[in-house]
Amino acid sequence: MIIPLVLMAAALAAPLSAGEEGLLSRADEAFWKDQARLIVASAGLPAGGASGSYRNTTPYDLHVPGGNMGYPAFWVRDAAMMLGGDFIPAAEIEGWIRLIVSTLPGPKDRLIRSGVVVPAYSVADHINFDGKPVFYSGIYDSGDKQGGPPWGKYPPLDDAFYFIGMVYGHWKATGNLALFQTALKTSFGEERLDDLCEKIYRVPSSDAATGLVVAGDVETENAKDWGFCDAESKSGKLLFPSVLKFAAAGQLSEMFRAAGRPDKALRFRDDAARIKSAIAAAFFRAFPDGAEGWLHSATGVGDQADVWGSAYALAAGAVDGPAGRKVALSLRRAYLEQTAVREGCVRQILTTDRMFQGGWQISIVKLGEYQNGGYWGTPSGWAIAAIALVDRPAAARMAADFVGFLKSHRRPDGMAEAWEWFNPDTGKNNNPLYVATVALPYLSLGRAGRLLDVTK
Repeated sequence: MIIPLVLMAAALAAPLSAGEEGLLSRADEAFWKDQARLIVASAGLPAGGASGSYRNTTPYDLHVPGGNMGYPAFWVRDAAMMLGGDFIPAAEIEGWIRLIVSTLPGPKDRLIRSGVVVPAYSVADHINFDGKPVFYSGIYDSGDKQGGPPWGKYPPLDDAFYFIGMVYGHWKATGNLALFQTALKTSFGEERLDDLCEKIYRVPSSDAATGLVVAGDVETENAKDWGFCDAESKSGKLLFPSVLKFAAAGQLSEMFRAAGRPDKALRFRDDAARIKSAIAAAFFRAFPDGAEGWLHSATGVGDQADVWGSAYALAAGAVDGPAGRKVALSLRRAYLEQTAVREGCVRQILTTDRMFQGGWQISIVKLGEYQNGGYWGTPSGWAIAAIALVDRPAAARMAADFVGFLKSHRRPDGMAEAWEWFNPDTGKNNNPLYVATVALPYLSLGRAGRLLDVTK
C-alpha cells in the first residue's frame, strides 16, 4: 500500500503482462502524467515561501490542495493523495509527518467549547501556514470558533488513517523504517512515531464487534465520515472511513512486520481481516435481480448507494468476490447510462437516486453543486479500474473521456483547468488546478496496473 487512496488489490487487477496494452495510448498517458506533474508543482509552497498574501512560516516545504490557493492551508488528506508516485520527494513527506505530529493535541481530549471535543491524539484536518492546527472543516480559525454545527462535535473521521498512509508512503519512498521508529517532537513532549501511529489509529470511534467506523446521532454528533463529504451528515456504521481503516490496518501490519514486531503485525493483520469481512455484510445492497449492487455509504442517515465509496472499496481490496463483481458491474452501468459519470468525472450520488432527487439525504449545499451532485476527477481512477474488471473497452472509453476532459479545458499556459468539481448541466465549476483531480486518478490507475508507464 502506498497510501490509502491509490491501492488496488492484486486480487482484483494484476499488472499488465508482456504485450498487453494499457487502457490509454502512450501519448495520452504521457499527457496525463505531464498535467499531473505540472499541477502538483503549481501547488507547492516551500518553507518561507509566499503565494500572494499567504506565506509559509513553518520550517517545512508544503503542498496545498491546488495551484490557485483556493484552500490556503496544508490539508492532510489532500497531501496524502499526492503520494504513491514520484511527485513529492521523501524529504518533504518527512517534513509533513513532523509538522502533523507537532500539532497533535496530546493524551487528553481537548474541549474547544461545550459540545465540541477534539479527542486525544487527533490528527488535524488542516494546518495553517503559521503551523497551528484546525481540526474541523469549514474554517481557518485554530481557536475556539472551530467545530460545532454544521461541522460536527468531533473532527472528521478520516485524517487518522490518511496520516498512517503518509507514514507508510514515506517508508515506501525511502525503503527505510528509521523515521517510523524515531521519537518525534509533539506539543506535549516526544513520542516514537510507531507508538503514535497505534494511538492515532484508535481515535475514530468504532464498533467493537466489527471494527467498522461509526458515528452517533446527527442531531448531537453530526460526524463527517471523511473530508470529501464534509457538507453531508451521516450516522451509524460508515463505509468510507471503514475502508480507510482497513487500509491503514494493513499498512501498520506491514510496517511492524518489517520492523521486527510480529506480534503487532499479526494484531493489525487480524484487524484488517475483521473489518473486511464486515464491510460487505454491513454496506452491500444487491439489486432485486441479484445481478448487480452497490455499497451504501452508511447504515443510518446517508443509507444511499455511494458511487465513490463503492469504487474506492474495490480499489482498496476491501470488497471482492461475487459482491465485488456486482459493484463493478454497477459502476459500469453508471458510466454507460451517465447516471454518475460525465466527461470521465464522477458524482458521489446517482442521478437516479429517487428518494433524494439525486443528492445526499442531508446536505448543506445546493443540489447539483460541490459534493451534492458536482462531477469530480478525484475518484475517476478508482472507477475506471473497477470497470476494467468487468468491461475493459468501457474502462478504456472512460479513461479516454477523462483525458479529453483535461485536453478540452486547457488554459493558455497549457495546464488543464482541472477544477475541483464542475457540472456540465449548469456550467458551474470551482477551484482550478486542483491536484486530486489529476494526480490521484493517474496514481490510482498506475497502482491498478492499468497504465503502460506503471507508477512507482
